[in-house]
Amino acid sequence: MHPFLEKLLPLKWVHAHFANWERAKHRADFFATIAFPDSHPLRRVLCDLGRDLDDHCWAADLTIHDVRKRYGDFRTHVNGHFFEDSCEWFQNGQDIYYDCPSISFGRGIRRSHKLYLAGVASLHDLERSGRGFANAVNQLVEKVRPKSKPNLLRKAKLFDKDCQRLDRQLKRIKICNRDRINVLLCLGRQGMPGPLGGLVLDFLA
Repeated sequence: MHPFLEKLLPLKWVHAHFANWERAKHRADFFATIAFPDSHPLRRVLCDLGRDLDDHCWAADLTIHDVRKRYGDFRTHVNGHFFEDSCEWFQNGQDIYYDCPSISFGRGIRRSHKLYLAGVASLHDLERSGRGFANAVNQLVEKVRPKSKPNLLRKAKLFDKDCQRLDRQLKRIKICNRDRINVLLCLGRQGMPGPLGGLVLDFLA
């Protein structure tokens, strides 16, 4: 294999985790924005979580910069996305990764202060995808930029602390009653007793 392609393989793997992270951030923000105003503690936690791994994006971008510096700039498809410029691989806020719309509300618009079950799932996925991206970058820099790793480990610990804040908020948040009823009805149709269905619902929420 050509050395250039060998350099790109680990970066493509990191980019796959980055894409999941960007998608999860936007999806979690979508459900949280529907349910809560900007001042709500959950929204503030999500904002902090979204910034915690910025240094990981920067470290991945520096690595691809080294490849670009050695072999010249390049255009390519990466994990189903085409990039005209390699500096776009780890750029935050690109809607090519999103699977739900971007929304905003004006001042004074009342929110339900209740999450859909899909919203709860999006918050759990945010934690999972964030840790996956952080671990992927840590493994990358360990080989090519080992001096960057201590700082990234500190940022990862900050991310873990904010995940604990998110978990505390989830315990205080109400779930949409209609969603709860629909899940119980579906479980009942499958022959699952009501009390057992309640336990499943508690696990999901």
